Amino acid sequence: MKRELESILFDTFGYPSFRGDQLDIIKSVINGDDTFVLMPTGAGKSLCYQLPALYLEGVAIVVSPLISLMTNQVNALKQNGVRAEFINSTLEYSDYKRIEESAISGELDLLYITPEGFQGGRVRDLLDDMDISLFAIDEAHCVSSWGHDFREDYLSLGKIKDDYEDIPIIALTATADKRVRSDILSSLQLDEPNVFISSFERKNIHYKVEAKEQVSKQIEQVLKTHSGECGIIYCQTRNKVDTLTKNLQKKGYHAISYHAGLTSLQREKAQKKFERKDDIVVVATIAFGMGIDKPNVRFVCHNGLPKNIENYYQETGRAGRDGEPSFAYMFYGMDDFVISKSFIDNSEMSQEYREISLSKLKMMLELCELNSCRNKFILNYFGEEAKDECDHCDICSNEVESFDATIHAKKVLSTIYYLNSRFGAGQVVDILLGAKNKKIKDYSHDKLSVYGIGTDLSRSDWNLIIRNLILNEYICYSNPEYRTLGLTKKSGKILKGESEFSVTKKLGVVKSHRKAVKTNNSEFEDYDKELFQVLKDHRYKMAKEKGVPPFVIFSDKTLKDLSIKKPRNESEFLDVYGVGKSKSEKYGSIFLELIRCH
Repeated sequence: MKRELESILFDTFGYPSFRGDQLDIIKSVINGDDTFVLMPTGAGKSLCYQLPALYLEGVAIVVSPLISLMTNQVNALKQNGVRAEFINSTLEYSDYKRIEESAISGELDLLYITPEGFQGGRVRDLLDDMDISLFAIDEAHCVSSWGHDFREDYLSLGKIKDDYEDIPIIALTATADKRVRSDILSSLQLDEPNVFISSFERKNIHYKVEAKEQVSKQIEQVLKTHSGECGIIYCQTRNKVDTLTKNLQKKGYHAISYHAGLTSLQREKAQKKFERKDDIVVVATIAFGMGIDKPNVRFVCHNGLPKNIENYYQETGRAGRDGEPSFAYMFYGMDDFVISKSFIDNSEMSQEYREISLSKLKMMLELCELNSCRNKFILNYFGEEAKDECDHCDICSNEVESFDATIHAKKVLSTIYYLNSRFGAGQVVDILLGAKNKKIKDYSHDKLSVYGIGTDLSRSDWNLIIRNLILNEYICYSNPEYRTLGLTKKSGKILKGESEFSVTKKLGVVKSHRKAVKTNNSEFEDYDKELFQVLKDHRYKMAKEKGVPPFVIFSDKTLKDLSIKKPRNESEFLDVYGVGKSKSEKYGSIFLELIRCH
């Protein structure tokens, strides 16, 4: 079986070997076992059901939550010579009839449907008339009400086992903690499934976290660092998305907005621009993202604090799907935390769900204020052991330093005490810095003994210390609406010298880590850059003519390998990474000629 599967892998997809647990997962499905797969974005989940679909008799049914995702996957499969189609609300009646007939007659390998479609009588009638080889549930975390992306339509998928008990199910996700994993297995009624959990570590992504200072300038610096590259900037509200997009456009950046407030046509246009251009930056709410399969997104930037680590992990995972060095930036402030906490406190969710949501939000803030490895914190959160240091986060790369702030914490706590918990962080910092504004004079705060005792630190340093004191519950918001600061039971431990207190601070000069980020693709680094650009330009032209994203024709990795190997004939062309027989037949002569002319 292994040799036959490797042959399909190479002939169809152009890959020389399986990665990680792929082969064992594929064998599990082929053997008819229910299978659960937890595998990070870009690690090759799709192959785990696409290859069994080519090996087994019948049609594989793939349940996918997004029309744009299934469209891209079907287009990519067709480029590889795979008989794949989708059924969704975008189809004309004539196309639906054609696909329906192909599915019933066994002329398809894979058929993609939406969870909503699965509930519809017509689709269910079609499934009953088909020879089905397997069911693949993509983005399976959507079935869990404890997940970060719950979709009620996914609950209907629990009926698959009732109606098609002898057909194996493979459920796949990139993000799920233990509670969500358990929920997926029970909701889908998987029968003693084989469970495969890959490492959550994304070694090619470098994590960088900074407090908001002048956030517009911080974001601009990111864009300058990644000039000409594709990226995503996440904001918490639609208004912030539109404001930032306009500001970036005025400064000459190729930026577009994406959020739920746009029309479906506007969102579709934005999605297509993102998929087909290399130098584009999408500014978006979390409405943008699930199912993104563009491989060469070089950075993801969060302008604000995500609600939980699951969201953060999945969103940052949209960078570097091709395994090349990529970056995850975050700029955050306590305002983000307060707004999200207020939303949780005032929501209609159950008390249990509210407490869990708040706990997850606090852990997100804790990730930001760490003075130890961020990567280890993320891995431990998902239940994975990790070494104490990595080489792909700002802390382990010595971009930040930890310093003892116990004395400074005492100054903050003393100031809050003298203010009787009636003022916010701004006033506390003004007093420590000895500010001479009207509010200080009106309240005679320049007469306090703590006035001006903090001039050894900057305003941003004091804000950093206050954020950490809140995070560690040494202070609290005495009035959340006005964000006034108050003391807690733990405050006395620092004031009495029973606890030490330290914080992590960004270093003034930060070196570039583009070369330091680990990648599994070192064999693609020494390529002919001029030839690569020639091939890339022609790929873009071909993609535009075919109406598909450029990466559907060939990935950047394939173009780099072409630029290294410079094949002279069809046999050598087939030896290039990501080139199968179908793509060789379609594009081989064109690209061989481009290489020969170059």
